[in-house]
This record gives sequence, structure tokens and C-alpha cells, in this order.
Amino acid sequence: MTVKYTRWLRSYVGHQRILQVRASGFVRNEAGHILLCRRADVMLWDVPGGTINLDESPARGLVREVYEETGLILKPEKLIGVYSGPDFAWSYPNGDQSQILAIFFAARIVGGELQQVGDENVNVKFFDPDHLPPLLNRTRRMLADAFANRVEAHFDF
Repeated sequence: MTVKYTRWLRSYVGHQRILQVRASGFVRNEAGHILLCRRADVMLWDVPGGTINLDESPARGLVREVYEETGLILKPEKLIGVYSGPDFAWSYPNGDQSQILAIFFAARIVGGELQQVGDENVNVKFFDPDHLPPLLNRTRRMLADAFANRVEAHFDF
């Protein structure tokens, strides 16, 4: 039986702030457009991804989360950066507080079909990099590093 770790932890700490490790992807289609998900909780756009499970590597968590949200199968190819700090503090609509540690990968689509899956997002879509929709603050920061296409990964210090 798989333990729903966050749910289990919340049963002890309630709405107090917890650390959550999130894996996200910088995903482009053949035209170079960027895959984004419009979050149902704040109605802003974000890169696809989510919280990794216990005993799951960040790269495997990315593949699982993106498939669950978009129907696409990815192959992670490069670490873009690791992020946290004030921009990554998060309050969920139910009052739960989190400090996100975001691990951001460049990834390639290797299968699946783009579709709206689940209820965490109200839309999933590819966007021209020059015409992005309203983004979460943290997403702007992460995309800036992805567009910089550095050899080395970014990390906060």
C-alpha cells in the first residue's frame, strides 16, 4: 500500500508550513512552443509538474506528474535548476502552507497525447515563448533560466 505522504503528514501538522519537493519540466513541442498548465487554484499558468512521492526520484516524479496532468510522456534530459526561497512559499486554498523546493528539468516529449487530465489544472496548452500568458512569479524566474540555456544548473544561494 502506498502512503499518501502529504496527507499523512498533514494529519499531524494541520495547515502548518511543510517542505514539499516538486519536480517540474521545461517542455517544448516541435515548433518550440512551451507547455504550460493553468492552475485551478489561482488561475495562473505554471510549468507542469508536482510533488514527488516517497522513494521516487525527482526525474521519475516529473515523468509521472506530467503524464497525470497532460497525458504526455517525457524523457528528462537536463537539470535547469533547483529553487526555493520566498517566491516558493505557497498557500493552498484550503489553508495548507508549504515551502516548495523546486527541481526544474528540461525534458523531451517521447509519447502520449496532450489532453486535460485531472482537476489540478483547468487547461494545458503550448505557448509561443514570445507570447506567454499570466504566470506565477516563481514560474517567470524558472523560465528565465530555461531560456538562458546555460550549461550548468542554476541554484539559489
